[in-house]
Amino acid sequence: MKRLFYKAILFLLLLSTLPVIANADSEVTIAVFDDHDKYVLASGPYGISWRLITLAAKSQNITLVPQESSWQGSVKRLKGKKVDLIFAAFKTEERAKWGYFSKPLMSTTSSIFTLPENPINHVSEIDLNVATIGVSANSSQETIAKELGFKNIYATVTRKQLFYMLRQRRLDYLFFAVGAVNYYCMFYEDPTDRDCLKRVGGNYGGKFIHTLSLKTKKSKAIMKKLNNGLVAIKDSQEVISYFKEFNYTDQDIENWKKSLSEDVN
Repeated sequence: MKRLFYKAILFLLLLSTLPVIANADSEVTIAVFDDHDKYVLASGPYGISWRLITLAAKSQNITLVPQESSWQGSVKRLKGKKVDLIFAAFKTEERAKWGYFSKPLMSTTSSIFTLPENPINHVSEIDLNVATIGVSANSSQETIAKELGFKNIYATVTRKQLFYMLRQRRLDYLFFAVGAVNYYCMFYEDPTDRDCLKRVGGNYGGKFIHTLSLKTKKSKAIMKKLNNGLVAIKDSQEVISYFKEFNYTDQDIENWKKSLSEDVN
């Protein structure tokens, strides 16, 4: 009788721990941009991508727990195993050596921007030996700026600092994803003017946004679930509403669906 009693107590104790374990397994930390909520509202690619990945996670009983950080800080936190994922990462050969990528989210481009009164309209007109350009440290834009031949590149972990430095004319140009400029114009300039900065030349990149993890057994399992979730939700009405919210077309939706067949790792 005593043995049965102790077994019953042990069973109840085990049951009491299950919700905690289940909750821990379902929560996944993810590094996001500083001012994350504002980026979700202002940037179509960032906003749609966040909605897609959170909906995909929900379909797999995963709750994403965002932690705001700079890009450089996000990578440091990921490699230090302080977070499970990084949101809004571009796929590069260097990152593919140590990380897993989710299936594609929304595509985005980068451009060089300047103040509206700057008479320069094309990159070919810029004196690359003299002009100063601001970029996020260790970003794809920093790499492209070097490839374009800019000699004076100011790289920092704080994106907002670069906007202020341009306004103070301590920089001549910024090199950012288009969504980052939409965010700045919406929240730090006239909210009705999404073109508060002038684009110089065309677009660069045209890359898909992904989530990124370390190459670990745990991360592989998480990424597999997220990828399964993206496929599971692709035809849902919620996904269509996300794209329509930012004025994307039916063709944009079809292009994204087609991209899900990509073998990302």
